[in-house]
Amino acid sequence: MEKEKIIADTPVKVCGMTLIPIVQVNIHCFSKKKMISSFGSKKPLFVVVVQESGIRAFDMDGEHVEVEELMDKVPGLREMV
Repeated sequence: MEKEKIIADTPVKVCGMTLIPIVQVNIHCFSKKKMISSFGSKKPLFVVVVQESGIRAFDMDGEHVEVEELMDKVPGLREMV
């Protein structure tokens, strides 16, 4: 079994701003006879920067991303912002 989700991870507050990492979570689970094996990983995709002056989002290459697009795609992000 394999599952993949894109989620808003735990926000971090630093220097008067809030950083919200948007990550891809992968879970893999295998069973064979009497053994079960599973592992998971997180891959950073975007970071949302919330400041008094506004909200901005960037991909991992530092390129600007539309915040509204992310809010539509990532469950719970709109509530965090």
